[in-house]
Amino acid sequence: MSTSFTVRSLANEGGSATVSDHGAHVLRWAPKGQTDVVWQPRAITFKEGAAIRGGVPVIFPWFNQGYEDGHMADKKPKHGFARVSPWHADADTLSADHIRYTLGSAAIDAATLAQFIGNPNPRFHAVYEVTAGETLEMALTVTNTGDEPFSYEAALHTYFHVGDVTRSQVIGLDGARYLDATQPGFPECGQAGPVAFDGAMVDRIYLANGPLEVRDEALDRTIAIKAEGSTATVVWNPGETAGNAIGDLATGEWRDFVCVEAAANRERMITLAPGQSHTLAQSVAVR
Repeated sequence: MSTSFTVRSLANEGGSATVSDHGAHVLRWAPKGQTDVVWQPRAITFKEGAAIRGGVPVIFPWFNQGYEDGHMADKKPKHGFARVSPWHADADTLSADHIRYTLGSAAIDAATLAQFIGNPNPRFHAVYEVTAGETLEMALTVTNTGDEPFSYEAALHTYFHVGDVTRSQVIGLDGARYLDATQPGFPECGQAGPVAFDGAMVDRIYLANGPLEVRDEALDRTIAIKAEGSTATVVWNPGETAGNAIGDLATGEWRDFVCVEAAANRERMITLAPGQSHTLAQSVAVR
């Protein structure tokens, strides 16, 4: 049995983007006259139950293998089910610059839902809105529609296109504390100056969420990033060794991106009482 995957185009005077219903996944975005700012690899694989590489994966309701009771868990699928689920596109909201997606707990099997933190039978309604033109705005709103509280992790795992990551820097995290996910036990470290990349893996959870910039020397531009509702910022690039070993990336593609993610994870995850909502958002502009 074949499975079709719908990809939608947003195009207007300010810019253009493409978005997949699978995962409610922004595949690319560029303001008019600019090289793509949200990066996609040379080849994209669409497969039922599998995540799409690049773009902006929606991470929910756990980050990586999940985190519970002060320890890394072993939840599956990795980074949660949102990025591998078909989302419902609200056709009434589709325009030249906007699309709205929804996903509810009724669409997820009970065994997967049972991995939620603090509630093995959660009820939720998630809304994801994408507005793309001269700027890109993404907002994930989760509402607890059940009778019991639950907790969740989330992130907007944005791949930003750069000319060469080793000639790029992330500005705005000087002095911030971060957890180094490349080291056993996630030791807490301090950032001094810009975040730079030298070909080794960078995988850090910064305990900060202020306005940030990606300075891209190779493409001679600055990407401005703002987050709302986040409790952390994840910065990731796999580096040469791990990047060239990733099966759905071509050799050397690790140089073409850096991920800067609005996040709420680990001890800083979100807890919702019945009827409560939370919005995690990220906006992007170029100058």
